[in-house]
Amino acid sequence: MSLALVLLSLLACTRDVEDTGDPTADPTAGDLTRREDGWLRGDLHMHSTWSDGWDDVATVVAIAESLEDPTFVAAHPEYEGRGLDFMALTDHRTFDAWSDPAYTSDRLILLGGEEWGSSSHAGAWGITALVEHDPDGDGLDAGDIARSIAETHAQGGAFSPNHPFSPGIPFPWDVRGHDAIEVWNAGWSLMSQDVTQETLVTWEASHGPASPMYRRAVQERGGGSAYQSLKWYEAQLSRGIHVALVGGSDRHALLPVGSPTTWVQADQPDIAGVIAGIKARHTFVARSPVGPQLAVEVDYLERSYAMGDAIPLGDSAQATVRVRVARAQGARVLLIAGGAVSSDEALVDAPLGAVLVEEQLTGDRGTIEATVALTPGAWFYPLVLEPLFEEGATAQQREELRALAQTVADVGDESFLDLASALLPYVDTDVLWDGSQCDPDAWEPDQLQCMTADADGLATFWAPDAYNRVLNAWTEDGQVTDWCVGAVGSAVRFAEVDR
Repeated sequence: MSLALVLLSLLACTRDVEDTGDPTADPTAGDLTRREDGWLRGDLHMHSTWSDGWDDVATVVAIAESLEDPTFVAAHPEYEGRGLDFMALTDHRTFDAWSDPAYTSDRLILLGGEEWGSSSHAGAWGITALVEHDPDGDGLDAGDIARSIAETHAQGGAFSPNHPFSPGIPFPWDVRGHDAIEVWNAGWSLMSQDVTQETLVTWEASHGPASPMYRRAVQERGGGSAYQSLKWYEAQLSRGIHVALVGGSDRHALLPVGSPTTWVQADQPDIAGVIAGIKARHTFVARSPVGPQLAVEVDYLERSYAMGDAIPLGDSAQATVRVRVARAQGARVLLIAGGAVSSDEALVDAPLGAVLVEEQLTGDRGTIEATVALTPGAWFYPLVLEPLFEEGATAQQREELRALAQTVADVGDESFLDLASALLPYVDTDVLWDGSQCDPDAWEPDQLQCMTADADGLATFWAPDAYNRVLNAWTEDGQVTDWCVGAVGSAVRFAEVDR
């Protein structure tokens, strides 16, 4: 079914500027999504020395906590009150980090987790014991995935395919019953080579037919693996599968946790609250803890709904949708929409998401509003694209940053050494191999900045905003554009019955 039949008309589109509050009383007073309202920031994907991470558990936790360390905040005041609230250590095929005495924090919610799988990976969070990916040892198959999802749920956890379009470890399985999709892994354009038809054919020769939804997403080329993951999400929505969008840093070494950041609206600030918020799809992902903030409001049949909600379709064919954005100077705010596709066969040639509304902000916040016509299965989600360059960047800085962004986008899957080589000119090499030499007084705005929390061996470097944008560049036909991905939110979906 075409988008024109799903959302028949756009009746209104407006934008307004909102009051930012009094920042002198509370540095986060003007924020759109606040801890006081249950919105928690976190990172759902990282590694320690319990698998293939470079740092022990204590160091990884310290890095996550350090985003609100007084020394860091003194240099980066935008982080005051805006550090991480939760994290999940997800080491490969082990749950041992959970019992590590160093896995403790006075301020972070620490989730039990693992990175499940071998030839395909997934995140399992909120679990209390290891979920085996292939207990019978005969190779990963669809039955193993279904069993693992059920076991994760039995432990009170949530399950999400990780980096599903990473060519070396794709996730083409016809997965059902999962809770989320990790659409944003590390930087949006980082190690972002997309899955080709040839890659998929090779996978199918060993594993059998791929999911029709995955096959449809593979047709979308040139935007990188994160873009294909987003298209897989759209294909699932079109076939009635409605899950949350999440992201994770996949931190092993060099770069810190928290980029990207997954926001979860939790009824209570604990493990159960975070997991429940993910399962309710009340999530969005931003490129950093201080990146763009999103809220979606849907007025329908005298009720108000929020981002991620499943809305029962009643006797009215119209709804009013508002997307509110903050901390997104000069950004393009897009409402992506689509509708139900009747069968897997029809999905092959069906359109996926299309831009229903787009507005560019003149400031750092605003609202777009639309009244739309609906049919069963209609869905939409918000996407924020920020300028690739900060305001005030010189022509020379723009040229250099664009070249770096293209180099990052060209780095092949899992090519950590290629990435490190591309970033080498932007780090203090004296500190690189000896984190104990990190001196905050030596931080430079045009360099990656060492983090004092990692003082043992290979250092960790925080990316100032100019470089964070570079790592999240929006590409088209493999080429970097003038935009980076700022945030993306979970979809609202209309259905004939509440799901």
